[in-house]
Amino acid sequence: MSDSEVVLMNRPIDLDTIPSIANIAFSPLANKYAILSVLESLLLWIILAGGAFLLTLFKSVTPPLWLYFLLAPIFILSLVITYLGAKAKGYALREKDILYKRGIFWKTQTGVSFKRVQHIDLSNGPIERYFGLGSIKFFTAGGSHADLKISGLPVEITEKLRSKALESIEKQIPLNKVQETIYED
Repeated sequence: MSDSEVVLMNRPIDLDTIPSIANIAFSPLANKYAILSVLESLLLWIILAGGAFLLTLFKSVTPPLWLYFLLAPIFILSLVITYLGAKAKGYALREKDILYKRGIFWKTQTGVSFKRVQHIDLSNGPIERYFGLGSIKFFTAGGSHADLKISGLPVEITEKLRSKALESIEKQIPLNKVQETIYED
């Protein structure tokens, strides 16, 4: 083999040597988040019921009785599923990434490597502030939307997660690799 030849290697990986994701301990979101989620769902139902009431008031239409018997279990089921869905969410902060899981029936796990993180946002709206909750968003290269958003965390936890993520990012990118750009007039 000459010096100009390049040898490409692509060795197979034994799947049994890869750690199982089932062994990852996920931290739950705040208990208040489940209550907030149910309240938001309840508010939606109140708006829908108000619209239906106004429709019957101005159109003089009386809905059939069977419709109430149909909607009552759907209403209760939607509140239960909302609560269980909020309780099923969790996150795992690891050395080089953060994972987020959600879903009751269709489960999803999303991970973001700190190497790829470009920007981290902390936010909370007025209702979240009332409950002492906030959200953290991780943005990676190549997108204008958050690649990972975790809502329903106590504000202190969002701040700790952000600090830890920034610390991990700094460890992975040595300072001598960062270049400073100087603009001269």
